Amino acid sequence: MTMPRRNRLGYVAALAVGVSLFAAACAGAGQGRPNAGNNQEGRAAGPAAPAVSLTSRQARHALLTEAYLGSQWTEAEDSGDRRDGLLRGTVDTQDCLTHEEYAAACQQLLDRLSGGRVLGTPLAGTQAVAVFDADNGNRLRYEVGTYPAAELRSARSWFGALPQKCGVFTAVRPDGRTEDVRVTSLPVPEGDGTRQALSVVAKGTTEGVPFTMSLDVALMTSGDSAISLVNGGLADASHLTTGLAVRLGAPRLTTVLAGGTPPPQPAGLLD
Repeated sequence: MTMPRRNRLGYVAALAVGVSLFAAACAGAGQGRPNAGNNQEGRAAGPAAPAVSLTSRQARHALLTEAYLGSQWTEAEDSGDRRDGLLRGTVDTQDCLTHEEYAAACQQLLDRLSGGRVLGTPLAGTQAVAVFDADNGNRLRYEVGTYPAAELRSARSWFGALPQKCGVFTAVRPDGRTEDVRVTSLPVPEGDGTRQALSVVAKGTTEGVPFTMSLDVALMTSGDSAISLVNGGLADASHLTTGLAVRLGAPRLTTVLAGGTPPPQPAGLLD
């Protein structure tokens, strides 16, 4: 059911509370489970893209807009500052008895989600960010940038291994309460570049009220540049939105890296 816009501030505040509960420690439970098929590290990605840096103008051209997302999404300010202090916690290794080394990878995921950023800091002058709020209170953050080559290779490897290393685990909040967290691969449309996506779902209670926070997290790379996307909140994350963002967004990045101009974005595909 669509939430009236006048209630969205309160809903976003609730999202911030829900996000804080997601943070804590991770104990890996995907022990010995084969990585899901969406990890495309081992899949040929076609000809290598030129290792060139984006300009800020190119990065802006690679962004998606409201025209693509449809009428239920509205462009918003990047209010990541309101997440300061959220997603705190330390890894509880009690559930990582045989794979304690996995805890660090899961902790890194939690820490990065707390800042709304999947990757590290892009090279200066190569970054653009678009943030959108949905009528149901969810949020989509879409970031484009160029990164140091070694860091981006490491990030792709880390990201692709998360379903195997994290799986289903218990997150421990600072107040000692726990949430059940599940990290699984999310299928995305194939195409140029490397494309990977995760579904992250956390369930727990806040002030005695049950909550479920659902996030889709996607990473698309071409050469040394990348698009990262975090989509979701206290309503179910729209896998359709995530899939379309990957399908239309990745070719836009490839086009601008080759010096071209992406075509106009289709209007209202999700309407």
